[in-house]
Amino acid sequence: MRISHLGEFGLIERIRKKNRRLSGNSSVKVGIGDDCAVVESKKGKFLLLTTDTLIENIHFSRRYFSFLDIGYKSLAVNLSDIAAMGGVPLYCLISAGLPIETDIKNVDDFYRGIATLASKFDVKIIGGDTTESPGGIVVSITVIGEAISGKGILRSGACPGDAVFATGPFGESAAGLLILQKNLSGCRHFVKKHLRPYPKIEEGLFIARSKLATSMIDSSDGLDSSIRFICQESNVGCEIYLDKIPVSKYLKVFSSRRSISAIQYALFGGEEYELLFTVPYNKKEFFEKKFHYIGKITKSKKIKYIDSNNKEINFKKYGYDHFKK
Repeated sequence: MRISHLGEFGLIERIRKKNRRLSGNSSVKVGIGDDCAVVESKKGKFLLLTTDTLIENIHFSRRYFSFLDIGYKSLAVNLSDIAAMGGVPLYCLISAGLPIETDIKNVDDFYRGIATLASKFDVKIIGGDTTESPGGIVVSITVIGEAISGKGILRSGACPGDAVFATGPFGESAAGLLILQKNLSGCRHFVKKHLRPYPKIEEGLFIARSKLATSMIDSSDGLDSSIRFICQESNVGCEIYLDKIPVSKYLKVFSSRRSISAIQYALFGGEEYELLFTVPYNKKEFFEKKFHYIGKITKSKKIKYIDSNNKEINFKKYGYDHFKK
C-alpha cells in the first residue's frame, strides 16, 4: 500500500495509532492529532508545541513569493496553530534547507520576514538549524507557546447543539493564489491574504478568556476540512448554513467572472488561517457581536450544507490533501 492510498490525514491517523504508547507520558496531555501538542510544564501550566514544514513548489513558489514573504508565512502558519489552542506564542526555532547558490541578501530577507511577524507577538527566536538543500527551499519552524486556560481549546470538545462560529471571511486567499498563478490584474487584497496571512492570536485569546468554547481549530486546510476535523475528533456531525458563511462582496464579484462559486472558494480554498470554534448554543449571543455564526453541531456524524431554502447541498470537491492528487 502506498501513501497515496491513505492520504495525508489517513497517514497522520496511522502514525498516531502506532505511536500512542510512546506519547503516553503523564506530562503529555495532548499528543498527535490536534493543532498543538500539550505538555504540562509545572502544576497547572501547559506548554503548546507545534511544527510546520513548508517546501518550495508545494507550499510556495518563488515566481511570486519573495524571500521576505516565505519567512513571514513560515512563521504565520505555526502561530496560527497556537491561536487555534487559545494560547500565547513564546519562542520559535527555525530550520532552513537552502540551495548553496542562494544570495545572502535573500537569506537576510527570509529571516527578516520571520522577525517582522515575530516582533508583532513578542516571539523570541531561540535557535534552529541550517543545511544545504539539493533542490528547492525547505523551511521547518517549531513554535512553543503557553495555554492561558487549562490545556488549551482542543478539537475534541464539540457537543450536539453547540453553535459553530468563524472569526472572519473565507475564500480570499484561494482567490489570491489564482490571481498569482494566472497573472491576473487587480484584487491585490486577495494576493496579500495569500502571501502574508495574519494569525488570529488576539481572537484566539479572546475566545480562550471567555472560557466558553468547547472546541477550536484553524482553517488552514479550508473550512470544509477543518469542520470535518472537529466533528471527527468530537464524534459528532454538523449543519453549516451556506448563507451564513462570511464571504466578502469582493470575492463574490471576483467569483462571478469565473466558473467557481464564492462558496466553493470559501469551503475548499484553504490557506485562510481564520479560526472555527464551537460554544454552547445558549452562549451564542455573546459571540455574535464579534464573530460569524455559521451552523450548529448535531448528534449525527454527517456534515450537512444547508442553503437559504433549507435544502441540503452536496459538494463533490474536498479540501487539499498532500498525498492525494
